[in-house]
Amino acid sequence: MDHAVDTRATSADAAERPLVVDLDGTLIRSDLLVESWFALLSTAPLRLPAALAALAQGRAAFKARLAAEADLDLARLPFNEEFLAFLRAERARGRRIYLASASDARFVQAVADELGLFDGVFASDGATNLKGAAKARALCAAFGQAGFDYAGNSAADLEVWQAAGRVLAVNVSPTLLRTLTQRFPDAIVIAPKNLARATTSARCGRTSG
Repeated sequence: MDHAVDTRATSADAAERPLVVDLDGTLIRSDLLVESWFALLSTAPLRLPAALAALAQGRAAFKARLAAEADLDLARLPFNEEFLAFLRAERARGRRIYLASASDARFVQAVADELGLFDGVFASDGATNLKGAAKARALCAAFGQAGFDYAGNSAADLEVWQAAGRVLAVNVSPTLLRTLTQRFPDAIVIAPKNLARATTSARCGRTSG
């Protein structure tokens, strides 16, 4: 195949489960919190103190304030093109795909609308920072225990992978990859020029070594 990800790696049983995709560091090679901060810095720096003041109400409130103030150029975001090719192939075969992010819902929905690949979004809402255990709980509530596959890239995704039916690791660091191979030996690893086929038995609430 011309692109880096071998889309033949997904099996029929995985196609029956929705695929949930992380945004920051997975779908894009950056972080919307960083992108929005610098967007506000370049266009309206005098609003930065008010945005910072929102931190007193928590990270979700801070992200919501930045999303309300900053104007992001979505076309300039550094999308992971290899992973996008994989997602488009999955979508073409009829798979349901969802975007789940700790970034604010305003930005997450805008990215989803821009790409036209997703059946729905899960995101921080100004009160809940949808990261780690909070994201795992939301996805389990929506799809059930091990009722979804999850693609992520960071240590914050470990709790979500633990709850997923299949683990997809996208461009993870060497250190995290070592952890993943120990905890989820059948994980699918997606990186440039590399995709390994596998399944996982991760379950909600299960502890691992």
